[in-house]
Amino acid sequence: MEFYQDREAKTLRPGLFDTEARKDADHVEGIQSSQFRNYFHELRTLEARFDREAKSNSHIAFGKLVSQLELLKAKLAYGQRKNGPLQNASGFVSLMNRLIDAGKKSPEDFEAMMQYLEAVLAYFYAKEGQNQGGRR
Repeated sequence: MEFYQDREAKTLRPGLFDTEARKDADHVEGIQSSQFRNYFHELRTLEARFDREAKSNSHIAFGKLVSQLELLKAKLAYGQRKNGPLQNASGFVSLMNRLIDAGKKSPEDFEAMMQYLEAVLAYFYAKEGQNQGGRR
């Protein structure tokens, strides 16, 4: 996934946080909001650790971050096992794998990935709220 319209100018693509994030949120099914939130929180924790460690050596900090992102992909795969919490959430796992791969390219891509995932989560919550509102 490419986040940037102009990588050198650090200009993100138009529609990224609107059209594309909404479309990805629509394909996230088979997962509860608490599960989505847990994975998002784990990424926020990695982000905070990276930000702290990057102050002294950003190259080493990013290498550690990439390793942790790869470990998260393994956790996602494990969650899809038979009777696992993500066994019916292939759209979510696919999205997360795609985003993690994109976020591993550079610290800037990781930052854009986090912003994008935040937008997807917001649209997911909105969709979930609409679905619950119609169940009376």
